[in-house]
Amino acid sequence: MNNKGKIIGGVLLLLLGVGLMLEVTHVINFNFAGWWTVFIIVPCLVALFNNRNKAWPLIGIGIGVLMLLAEQDVILWNDVWKYFICIALIVWGLVLIFSRGCMKGCSSTEKQAVDELKLISQDGRSIREINATFGKHNYVFAGQRFEGARVQTSFGFVGIDLRGADILDGAVINVDCSFGGMEIQVGDDVIVKQAVESSFAGVECREHLNIPEGAKTIYIKGHCTFGGIEIK
Repeated sequence: MNNKGKIIGGVLLLLLGVGLMLEVTHVINFNFAGWWTVFIIVPCLVALFNNRNKAWPLIGIGIGVLMLLAEQDVILWNDVWKYFICIALIVWGLVLIFSRGCMKGCSSTEKQAVDELKLISQDGRSIREINATFGKHNYVFAGQRFEGARVQTSFGFVGIDLRGADILDGAVINVDCSFGGMEIQVGDDVIVKQAVESSFAGVECREHLNIPEGAKTIYIKGHCTFGGIEIK
């Protein structure tokens, strides 16, 4: 858990604990229907600020809020499933808008400077960190040393071109893609082994044919939710 997640989670849990203590000691009386939904909403709020993947925490918050509104008689319990359908339609609409194919067709953006990417030291390697939210971002590593990367994108598209790069054999690319798209291109002398977990998403990886002797291997790991990753 990062520092931001710890602070936000700590504050929310502190407020919840103090409130329950005041209720137990009869200092105040909450007495509101649906109080139990805070045990759904609060953990999802903590996860929202702590996790890179925002999709499931947002869905959890939505479900918790709908249940709270039903308990408060703002909406009818019989209508809750209708709101679930509305949320599903909105989510799938976002999937279509921010899917790989759509984002690739967005207005072109100039190639981003690879030298400006943050470098992280990990296991004796210099890992590039890419964080892209909204818009289209392309990175070309031709002529550059590539020892691995950590890539996160939400509601955007990231293109990584490793053709012509000096790739370290066994380099790892950790991806976190939610409501967005990602495309990774490698040369014919590179073998790609991917183990990306996907939820409501697609991951396509090229077949390796006529692999030359001495080919290098890249490992792609991570998560993809409501989006798509293409490796070619």
